[in-house]
Amino acid sequence: MAKTTRPSEDIGDLAYSSNLPAPLPRHLSQNHLYRRSAGGSDTATRRQACTETMTGTEQNVVVDVTTHKSTHPSKGFILTTQRALSTKRLQPSNYHISSKNTHQEKTPVDYFQDHKMAATTESMHDDKPDGWSPRSWQSKPVQQGVDYRDKNALEKVCRNLEAMPPLVSPAQIEEAREAFASAAKGERFIIQGGDCAESFEDVRLDIINSKTSLLLEQADFIESKLMLPVTCVGRIAGQYAKPRSNPKETLSDGSTVNAFRGHIINGTELDQRSPDPNRLLHGYFYSAVTLNAISVIESQNNSAEATRPATPVNGSLAREDSIAKPTFAPREILTSHEALLLPYDSSLTRGRYCTSAAFLWVGERTRQLNGAHVEFLRGIRNPIGIKLSAKASPNEVVALLDALSPIAGSSEPGKFTLITRLGASNVQSALPALINAVQASGHQPLWMSDPCHGNTAIAGAEKIKTRCATTMLDEALQTWDVHRAHGSYLGGLHLEQTGEGVIECVEHIAVGTGDLSLGVNYRTLCDPRLSREQALLFVERFAEYVHEAGLGERAHGEIVEEKIVEKTVELLNEKQAAIESVVVLDDEFVADHPEELAAFAYQPALPLLPLVA
Repeated sequence: MAKTTRPSEDIGDLAYSSNLPAPLPRHLSQNHLYRRSAGGSDTATRRQACTETMTGTEQNVVVDVTTHKSTHPSKGFILTTQRALSTKRLQPSNYHISSKNTHQEKTPVDYFQDHKMAATTESMHDDKPDGWSPRSWQSKPVQQGVDYRDKNALEKVCRNLEAMPPLVSPAQIEEAREAFASAAKGERFIIQGGDCAESFEDVRLDIINSKTSLLLEQADFIESKLMLPVTCVGRIAGQYAKPRSNPKETLSDGSTVNAFRGHIINGTELDQRSPDPNRLLHGYFYSAVTLNAISVIESQNNSAEATRPATPVNGSLAREDSIAKPTFAPREILTSHEALLLPYDSSLTRGRYCTSAAFLWVGERTRQLNGAHVEFLRGIRNPIGIKLSAKASPNEVVALLDALSPIAGSSEPGKFTLITRLGASNVQSALPALINAVQASGHQPLWMSDPCHGNTAIAGAEKIKTRCATTMLDEALQTWDVHRAHGSYLGGLHLEQTGEGVIECVEHIAVGTGDLSLGVNYRTLCDPRLSREQALLFVERFAEYVHEAGLGERAHGEIVEEKIVEKTVELLNEKQAAIESVVVLDDEFVADHPEELAAFAYQPALPLLPLVA
């Protein structure tokens, strides 16, 4: 058999091997090294290159490794992921974890296993004073649970998953926490998108590339309009399960079968409807292959971006050609999925990190305060999303944030993301009360709009699910306006979309488009998705709306500031003060001239104001 040649670049945590059946990833070892921070938060301290000698099963092997990232000086340590590029099977080495903060949760080690899943695992969990463990959810009622006939087979699969290497590293999860915290403060924007339910059959390079390229293109446009860094989060590499309103499906002959719940649970064909625990393993391997493909795509895109010459501003951005555009770091795509299938997610949890994805969310049907899903999510360090429909009450939302937080009434900015899916007709009536309650609670979540799920309709005699793109856009724009009116910030969009040219949503945003037939190229496994063109137009219209609103606010602010400058010059001349190039308007100055400055809504926190004599 010819030996498989690997690419020269680092292509991620998992890769193919010629001696394993596709799509199984080849076995490799991944070592996470934790060091104390030397201090400082500059970019130079964020990357390190290390080499380590590890002992193989057959001989000594020197493993070249590359740093994944990243520095977290606020947490008191640098977290560096090393990816082994050797094809030899390696034994676990010793791990050391250190932290300046004694209350900081110790981060976990990775687990090694061969492709026969024969390796044993060892836990490095801290004592859990809060009573949480990766399996403590089993003592709580489970909504949307899966009834596996063979419980022993399920337990065996879970043990095998516990021995698998993580799909995402703790370093990536910590980076996700930083990105979501930045977005919660209004310093970043999140674009999250992907399939309603991923298909195993779509784990192909062309389809994966179409999904990721769509996200990256959307992010580029948002970044150019909002002048903020944008983080891409894909509903990808794990979004294989779906909740259902009815666990059974009634056939045309009146008989019933299990409803299709996603490829990680059962199949679409009638003879595949019994839940199969082995599909959890398939989901893991398909996720690993998808992550590999994303890593290759990211590497190629970042290399191309680094060599691309600057493009002059033109078109719709020409009116801002005097404003320097910021340069942001190369873009990466974070993975996410609904934390629905708890046996899978808990089996891939290492210490306090759920390594099945960087970002997880709890759905409308599974966010019960005393439920298993809330119990599982409250203990992990991953950023957590909470889906909210128009039925969610303000008190319920605050109670959820309290239940998920280590300290009730207080949470880190962006630790939680409130994803509103209210429906366009309910935004004005439901959202203000939610915002007011959360602001009063002391929590600092990221707010995100999901304009898809609250606007689903049934069309035609065949009763096909569809969505109106213009109605979804209306919900997103209303949500932005309500947040702005209440002193809040909408920091993200959550879209069900695909990079393919499907026809699943109607009423195309483009002018002149007629009725679309849903019987042509309707491919979704569950809910309708925006096509590539629809999704791009959606984001463009949203970003342009926000951009124009920002220009209006900026112009108003410049007029007010100009009047303040004029009044300041007048007052200083009256007092025969020396006119300097820059004057600081401190609180004492304001106190001496309350009436004169009151008319101009002066705020002591204004920056230095230039004066013209």
